[in-house]
Amino acid sequence: METVKGATSGNLNPENDVVTTLGQDRDMYSYIPASGCPHAKQTQVFMVLRDSDTRESAEEVMERLNLKQLAEERHFILLFPNPLKDGWNYKDLSGRDDDKSFLVRCFAALPNSKGGVAGFNGMIFYLGMSKSSSAMIMTLLCKSPLDTAAVMIGEFPEDYSIPDGPKSPQSAWVYEKNLAAEKYFNEVNKPLRSVDDYAEYSDSVVLWATAFENQDNKAIKLFTSEAGLSDATLADAWERLFSETRKWRNDVYGTYQKRVNFDDMGFTGHVKTDELHVSGDDELGIKRTWYEYVPVRYRGKRKKLPLVFYFHGINCTPLYGAEQSEWASIAEREGFMAVFPAPGEEERWNGQNDSRLAADAEFVMKLIEYEDKNVHPIDKSRIYISGFSMGSMFTNALAAAWPDVFAGAVAINGPHIGYLQTFDETLPGIVKFRPDSRVKGLAPNGEKESPVHVLSDEKKSKYDYKMPFVQFAGYLDILGFNPGRKFPMSSKEDGMWIDTINFWRKFNGICDTELMFSKETLSGLAADINKDEDRFFYQSWKDEKGDELYHFVTVRRMPHAVDTREPEIGWNIIKHYRRNKDGSLEYKA
Repeated sequence: METVKGATSGNLNPENDVVTTLGQDRDMYSYIPASGCPHAKQTQVFMVLRDSDTRESAEEVMERLNLKQLAEERHFILLFPNPLKDGWNYKDLSGRDDDKSFLVRCFAALPNSKGGVAGFNGMIFYLGMSKSSSAMIMTLLCKSPLDTAAVMIGEFPEDYSIPDGPKSPQSAWVYEKNLAAEKYFNEVNKPLRSVDDYAEYSDSVVLWATAFENQDNKAIKLFTSEAGLSDATLADAWERLFSETRKWRNDVYGTYQKRVNFDDMGFTGHVKTDELHVSGDDELGIKRTWYEYVPVRYRGKRKKLPLVFYFHGINCTPLYGAEQSEWASIAEREGFMAVFPAPGEEERWNGQNDSRLAADAEFVMKLIEYEDKNVHPIDKSRIYISGFSMGSMFTNALAAAWPDVFAGAVAINGPHIGYLQTFDETLPGIVKFRPDSRVKGLAPNGEKESPVHVLSDEKKSKYDYKMPFVQFAGYLDILGFNPGRKFPMSSKEDGMWIDTINFWRKFNGICDTELMFSKETLSGLAADINKDEDRFFYQSWKDEKGDELYHFVTVRRMPHAVDTREPEIGWNIIKHYRRNKDGSLEYKA
């Protein structure tokens, strides 16, 4: 039994928050698989709604539907939220407790639960065991679609009418005849087409439902059946729907993405190894982890390939970053290697290259040599870097301090903090995200400038390096702004984004101008080139030769998240550049 406080906060950690509201103190039962769960950002949460609030009812459902074995095999968290005595508030009546918010709080309560594990907010799945619980799930998905990545429901009570809501796409499995639900899902998921997916499964798997998918996004799925709810139909639903679904919170109602099967794609993992011998790792007790992807058509061959690194955000993991960015899919199509490393400690990058922390920059340099000698030959004139959040900050740092190594960068939702601040200045923010961090009591070292700042200035003074750089920023994301400031920018006092933009403009030889701001643009910035396309507002500046090396892209409706089109957009800009041995840039159309 787990307590779900009415004041449970949805502020969990970056990229994994949910929106909660106050309610009654409630409870739920949970089952954490003894086989273990993956990283929280890779863990699915399966909420089973039944009409009883007893432990026995939860155990009976687990036994009847073989849920315990399924959870152990697939490593997901099972939650059994308990209804109040008057049942589920599927009509969302104002005089009763808000069950929608209660269900969201069940997820939010996980990190502090007895089980001590957490899941990902884009993989919260629901099963309705009864008419009333199916109606409750329907009400939740209609009014709060971000909180229902995929659902499995049956019939509704006779007195239930589907409520109004935003009518956003919703992956679902209807396990018994429910014309109202089918009509709703057909409408919100259109255009749909029937899918013959029998060939995707072995002869031993029985398929219990007819499959449909959205023509524009195959990850949006609808399954209809009259086979009812059983251990067999649930196993089929897990295989064909739940295991393949993720909904990113990167837009108003999220975006569906099919899960990546890393084994099938041919990822190679190096987990907790010391074979690179990075300085200081032994003293800090660090083992290094990374994953690499080589395009299928180049495996076993010796053709030199470009290399792209992707650095994930704080409190994340490399395979999460691989799914989030889809860099491997781009690599397969475009013909380059992709590497997804993990930071040395506490899931955070050493963006200042501070000597008291893990030597993550050295790790990247040694990875280049390792990949070239042991995995596949690398075209060292075409090594590129990319990252999100703290990974974006690390990307900024590497591009500034090692411009002789990298030919271009794509950074998403994170400013140039490694150059602009010392680690001591960023320490309070680090501790906020990890209160038990080993650096919590770290004594200040008195540095006025970070090692990245010093090295960047030193290299730039010896050679006039240029760096093709594409920076994305979410319009709703306040990271990089001073308190109370946000887009559109209007003053140099807005925060670190202004200093970041000015750094890269100066680095790339773009003349200073007093006309930095404009009330006519989405970002608030004045630029030489402005292009508005879909949710992306593109801006760039020309240097004295007319080259556009620095690009700033403001993304509408974007919180602190990634649109999977961003890496692709960035790649199509930076892929034309190569770094010559003398430090100069070469452009090929």
